[in-house]
Amino acid sequence: MNKLLKNIASLGIVQIVNYVFPLISIPYVSRIIGPEGYGIINYSTSFIAYFTLLTAYGFDLTATRKIAQNRSDGELRSRIFSEVISARILLLLISSLLFIICLIFIEPLKKDIYVSIILFFTCLSTVITPQYIYQGLQELSVFAKVNFVKGLLSTILLFVFIHKPSDYYWVPAINVILGLLLSIYLLQNACRKFDLKFTWISFRRTIKLLKDERVIFLSTVLISLYTTTNTVILGFFDNTQNIGFFTTSQSFINIVNSVITIPLATAMYPFVGSAFSKSRIYGIQTVRQIIPIIIIVVSIGCLLLLILAPFIIKILYGNKFDHSVLPTRIMAFLPLLISVSNIFGVQVMINLNMDKLFLKVISIGSIIGIIGAIFMCQIWGFIGTAFNIMIVETIVTVTMYFVLKNKGIDLIDLRFFKFSAIISFLKNNLMLKK
Repeated sequence: MNKLLKNIASLGIVQIVNYVFPLISIPYVSRIIGPEGYGIINYSTSFIAYFTLLTAYGFDLTATRKIAQNRSDGELRSRIFSEVISARILLLLISSLLFIICLIFIEPLKKDIYVSIILFFTCLSTVITPQYIYQGLQELSVFAKVNFVKGLLSTILLFVFIHKPSDYYWVPAINVILGLLLSIYLLQNACRKFDLKFTWISFRRTIKLLKDERVIFLSTVLISLYTTTNTVILGFFDNTQNIGFFTTSQSFINIVNSVITIPLATAMYPFVGSAFSKSRIYGIQTVRQIIPIIIIVVSIGCLLLLILAPFIIKILYGNKFDHSVLPTRIMAFLPLLISVSNIFGVQVMINLNMDKLFLKVISIGSIIGIIGAIFMCQIWGFIGTAFNIMIVETIVTVTMYFVLKNKGIDLIDLRFFKFSAIISFLKNNLMLKK
């Protein structure tokens, strides 16, 4: 089996496991903690995502790109590993200081300070997780195994520790602890398997690295500003229960996004990067052939989400979460927009070193997203927030397409949407190569 297909399958299994086990625990947990409990957890999760982004600093893109283009260079691999760890430790210290300030002054975050503190430890997992190593070397099958263990243990522990509404804090605690243990294992395994040698990087060199990679980091922050920020802004204008309804609908969007979109994007990034390393023309042609496959696969998942949303929400969460159905249907095709914008932005612009152009497009989306979120959630509440997300993601996707087309790169070629062309590409690139 071709390595790309194996990586997509492995990541798909990882994400399926991430949601199969919750399908067992959600009907039990949701009926105990209710929409308000989920609202507290999901709001804090959205806020802590900013600190996770700061700690990650986009290295899962920039470091992956470097490793994918120089996979045989073991010395370079160790140097990149050392640089990323050193930089992330510094960023963790900065994040910790900012987090303490936020706890003091931001009222919605203080609704449950203990949940916020527990979730902040995800930043520590971010520091040590060497995803960029596995991703750059296209060795992602290990994620399927460790995530199965994590999912199984998480499900068992939720049934053991959650018995009354006030036990909701065990949901983030269990996920954070198991996530940290998973990151430690992946780090040890990467060091052993890929012969990684860590050496401390000087402060001056670390600062230079952060300065050099700032464009991609700013891009990831701006993406968060028109995605995660919607929930944060909603928290200032709406109650915890409505936040619970909205974030529950987001979790269903994430099912399609995580089971289909993320595995495809994560596995494709180094594959497309390798194609572009051969030549610009070859890389663009590869992307043109990939786009129809992704659009068809993700569209099927989105359609199922649109149709089945009322039934799944009722079965899993119960009647208390009926208000989550409408925002779920409004955002049903969000994974498709995210998939296509990922191709245009991450797979093409970044692999062609159009980092600044990518940043400009994301900046437009962020400005529109923040203004739209403030305006629409005040008038229409969490329903307005759902519409705002769809509008902004559509604008970003369409803008990326026309910006690339203006640069002479038209990635939509209807010839490759034919069934025969899709089968030919799969045979030549996924099935036949060992």
